[in-house]
Amino acid sequence: MEILYGVLQEIGEKAQQIQKNNVCPHILSRGGYDLLEKKKLINKKRKKQQEEAMLTENRPLLEDHQSPIERHVKWKMARTKRYGQMTSQVAQEIPDRILS
Repeated sequence: MEILYGVLQEIGEKAQQIQKNNVCPHILSRGGYDLLEKKKLINKKRKKQQEEAMLTENRPLLEDHQSPIERHVKWKMARTKRYGQMTSQVAQEIPDRILS
């Protein structure tokens, strides 16, 4: 039993060292990127498409297949706080480089 505890403690310490080196932490919950994509981004995209359809007098199709969300958009959303701030300065610089 003590051997197992020692192994688990070593694994935990190694994970803590890896986490200390993370300069761009995300703020996702247990659902991770799946939950972010399903709840936030898909709903936002669907709402935008429906608004555009109303402006062009086309009826919004509820059965339309949604295109996948780009990886850089999900990455940026995962590191953006509720009030629009990024989790770190390095996290702010990366999307700026992607978009330029």
